[in-house]
Amino acid sequence: MEKFIIQFKENITGVLRGIDRIMIKGYIKDFYHNNSFYYFLNKEQVQLKDYKEYVLKTTSKIKESIECIIKQTGCHYQYLRSSDLSKEDIARGIMRESNITGLVCILSAVEPCYALSVIYNKQTGKLEKHSEYRKCQHYYFYYNDKELGLMHIRLQTWFPFSIQIYLNGKEYLKRQLENESIKFTSYDNSVTWVEDIERAQHIADKFIEKKWYATFDSFAAKINSFLPRIKEIFNGHAYQWYVEQCEYATDVMFKEREQLTLLMPKFIEYASLCQMGDDVFTFFGRNVHGLCKGEAVSDRKYYFGQGFRVKFKLDRNSIKLYDKSNVLRVETTINNPGAFKVSAPQNKKKWAPMGKSIANLYRYAEVSKACNERYLNSLAVVNPTNLIIGKIGEISCPVETKLSTKSQNLRRFSGFNLLSNFNCAVFEAINSGAFAIRGFTNRIIRGLLIEFKVFEKDTFSDKQLSNKVTRLIAKLRAHKLITKIQNTARYRVNQLGAQIISQILLFKKQDMIFKIC
Repeated sequence: MEKFIIQFKENITGVLRGIDRIMIKGYIKDFYHNNSFYYFLNKEQVQLKDYKEYVLKTTSKIKESIECIIKQTGCHYQYLRSSDLSKEDIARGIMRESNITGLVCILSAVEPCYALSVIYNKQTGKLEKHSEYRKCQHYYFYYNDKELGLMHIRLQTWFPFSIQIYLNGKEYLKRQLENESIKFTSYDNSVTWVEDIERAQHIADKFIEKKWYATFDSFAAKINSFLPRIKEIFNGHAYQWYVEQCEYATDVMFKEREQLTLLMPKFIEYASLCQMGDDVFTFFGRNVHGLCKGEAVSDRKYYFGQGFRVKFKLDRNSIKLYDKSNVLRVETTINNPGAFKVSAPQNKKKWAPMGKSIANLYRYAEVSKACNERYLNSLAVVNPTNLIIGKIGEISCPVETKLSTKSQNLRRFSGFNLLSNFNCAVFEAINSGAFAIRGFTNRIIRGLLIEFKVFEKDTFSDKQLSNKVTRLIAKLRAHKLITKIQNTARYRVNQLGAQIISQILLFKKQDMIFKIC
């Protein structure tokens, strides 16, 4: 991210990184393992044929206990008949009116879920456990927690009583800043300015170090009145907690909203027109090769009253770019942790696919932070200063130079016809995100130019094509668009070259879109 910060340092007051929204799922694993489900029913003296009646009775008892909580606390309760109603808006509205600390409200709705049932198996002629997708009543408990801020817990009232806990790292940060009397300003779900940014970053980093298991067990005990009986039968075993979804945000705070407003259209334009599939793989730290699986997708949307956001998706994970007030936010959302690696518990020198365990939350943060920084660095080429405009003009003129220290004579190289289809195809090939880490070779560029149909393979021999690309690479080096990676036969676009090429391609693609329209 250093490139981005250096490029826009005059406009930036600071950067805050940390967990944004995080969704935790709680499952009672014993219900799923081997014959534990049948063991539980046996302890409850329930036959499989009476399972439905037993579940209905258990669900009723849970609902009755929740009604007791509502009466004892006097909190607001509402049954939602439509999914269009925002539960969070209802909770925030109650908080604004009464400034409640603790339980704010309880909302309920009938929603789909995975539940355990008993069905008749025609093949075996027996009643058996079955997991099915069905609807049941869910309760949402909204808390204004002293430490975590506004959060909610969702309880499924049908077996196996799954729990979903929603936390917000930014709410946690703001609450801790208030507790330590550190001045800050905020807009929606972001901190727009903070008096002590180093302390704020330290607090945000501490979020992943909390003893979450004890916290979540405490919440589960409050809302599920049937949990003591489950723990009694399963020898103290209760919920196992997993990270279902994790958002990690890097917030770049600009001095003024107006400065970000001027730059945002350029960021959106560049992301929409110039960042393709290879770049998306690079943002997620993946090298592009023949064995790559998965589809890299990018899309742009406009939200009325909020502005544009750009989103890149790969393997059900995503990176988003959008703005909030004077904050430019890049946000990585991990839904599929298996796409990333973590050091194996048995052997720290080996890497294994990352799981959903809360113990891996530190790794979620590491991976997401790196994704955000790679993406922000890719935007460092966007700002077209007078220097870049002048350099674009220079590469259209002939140049004389020495390509190596061993060469005694100057060589003359012609300038580039900046908007010719051939040169733009070359620029697009070498500027691919696939080469950001390891660079490219003559053979790789040859293959891409054939793929782009710039060269006809049957027209030239391999030797002739190789010579043509060698001369082309020499020309790119002479104009200082690329540099040779030391002790290799590979080349990489340098920072100035990336800025020049991105502006040329951006202009070219705008022109193409204009002609199509």
